[in-house]
Amino acid sequence: MRHKFALVFVCLPLCIPVCLGQGKGTVHGNVFREPTMGLTYEFPEKFSPKLEAEIPIHDSTGREHMILALWDTPERSGQARMSFLYDTKQRSSDRTHDTIALAYIGEVKGMWLSVKGVNIAGPTKVSEPSYDYWRLDLSAPDQVPRYNSVIVITLSDRRVLVIKASASSQSELDGEVDSLARIRFDKSQK
Repeated sequence: MRHKFALVFVCLPLCIPVCLGQGKGTVHGNVFREPTMGLTYEFPEKFSPKLEAEIPIHDSTGREHMILALWDTPERSGQARMSFLYDTKQRSSDRTHDTIALAYIGEVKGMWLSVKGVNIAGPTKVSEPSYDYWRLDLSAPDQVPRYNSVIVITLSDRRVLVIKASASSQSELDGEVDSLARIRFDKSQK
């Protein structure tokens, strides 16, 4: 199941229609809050959000939740610029945060190694004040959008938050990923 979802999550383009349901996250202005993780994210004002209740995900186990998707158009159609996936599987306590994140990144990277024309950079570790994340960049000249990043944050309870960012240029992509410095957790995730 994980490989199938990772392929859907990372494939280009990502099209997400509207569906019914109740998500736990809320948006006020350009601030997203998700109480289960104690997550607050002030996303760039240029984006239009959809919450979990509006985003279908075909995970028969109920383990994976697309909690937020951000578009750069008010219509919120076509490719999402940023997508946030909460994977509720609790990993073993004998694994470090880094090994959990790198295993997830490794699965994504493995799917793209044999794809012709795809350039892969990373993974790279980045440290924020209350959390660390691992970043994998993918670019392909024949894909739209051309530049993509997969970011993995291992939470203190050994669950995972995965963020996919997409853009038409490397500088735009870097700006989107840099906006993740605005993520705050109620408690440290390190």
